[in-house]
Amino acid sequence: MSAIEMLEEEHKVILRMVKILTVMHERLESGGDVDTAALTEVVDFFRAFADKGHHAKEEDVLFPMLERNGVRSQGCPIGTLTGEHKQGRALMTALNYAIGKYTNGDSTAKDTISATIKGAIDLYPDHIWREDYLLFPMTEKVLPKPELQALTRNFNEVETKFGSDFHKKYEQIVERLEKSFVTNKEGGV
Repeated sequence: MSAIEMLEEEHKVILRMVKILTVMHERLESGGDVDTAALTEVVDFFRAFADKGHHAKEEDVLFPMLERNGVRSQGCPIGTLTGEHKQGRALMTALNYAIGKYTNGDSTAKDTISATIKGAIDLYPDHIWREDYLLFPMTEKVLPKPELQALTRNFNEVETKFGSDFHKKYEQIVERLEKSFVTNKEGGV
């Protein structure tokens, strides 16, 4: 699997989590509660899988390689995407803080949880679209074939550092949350 294919596959998993967040948000907005354990798993997923796994490949490997090949670090696409990565981190920090307040009995934190989840729902699909349809095609045009091959090798090295069960662990979290939230909402679909 090429480096770009790896990132695209990770996007699919992240979008599945966004679908879960959408159901959680709908429940909160209709007056329901969301299990704080599930919310904690969401934060862990975005911090580990999306940020330390996925975004790290982009920020630590892909973006510097593009910069060495003439793509500016400021503006579109690298500056914009890096800013969105920071926005995602801030959302997960805010969500984690609100979960703690909610767990300690602060009922007003429910509104913050809902708003923060909505922020993630608004951020990630557009961000992923920009990468899939702008960044990745540009990468394949800008980087010479040997550098694309090196990118794949570098991504494989990053994957090795996380261990063979890293993706499996987070995909299982997504599957479990889908069963709890999405499947139940859609009547068994």
